[in-house]
Amino acid sequence: MRSAQDLLAELNASDESPRIEAKRSREIGKSIMETVIAFANEPALGGGYLLLGVNWEVDVKGDTRYWAEGVPDPNKAQ
Repeated sequence: MRSAQDLLAELNASDESPRIEAKRSREIGKSIMETVIAFANEPALGGGYLLLGVNWEVDVKGDTRYWAEGVPDPNKAQ
C-alpha cells in the first residue's frame, strides 16, 4: 500500500491521475460515493486511491498544489 505522502507527491508532480482522487471533505457524501462507484466500474484500472482531507490551490502558473489539511497523521489508519 502506498503512503499518503507518496500519493500527494504524485498528484503534485502530475496534477492528474486516473487512479488518485483528492477530496477536501472528510465526510461521505455524493461526490465521494461517485468516485468510489467510478473506481469500481473501471475494472482495467484495478481500483484507485481516494484521499480525504486534501486541500489544493492553483498557482499563478496554473499548476495545482495539493496538501493534507486537518489530518494530524495522513498515513495513520483511523
